[in-house]
Amino acid sequence: MTVAVAMSAQERTRRARIVRLHMIVGLFTLLVLIAVNALVSSRYPWWLWAFIAWIPLIAAHTAWSMGMFERNKKGS
Repeated sequence: MTVAVAMSAQERTRRARIVRLHMIVGLFTLLVLIAVNALVSSRYPWWLWAFIAWIPLIAAHTAWSMGMFERNKKGS
């Protein structure tokens, strides 16, 4: 059973900003890695490994920002 945790609007906004920054840094890093890969060894797309590793981190960070890891302090 999932219990929704009430977050203030300010906390939701703060968490959304942090996740957005994480996404921007991740995308910029991937763009740099793709460019380096194209210059160094374009036959093997090794930047995909960084992309695959980053996806679960983004997903977990998004879940955190939505409050999915929070516990209901009243009943637990």
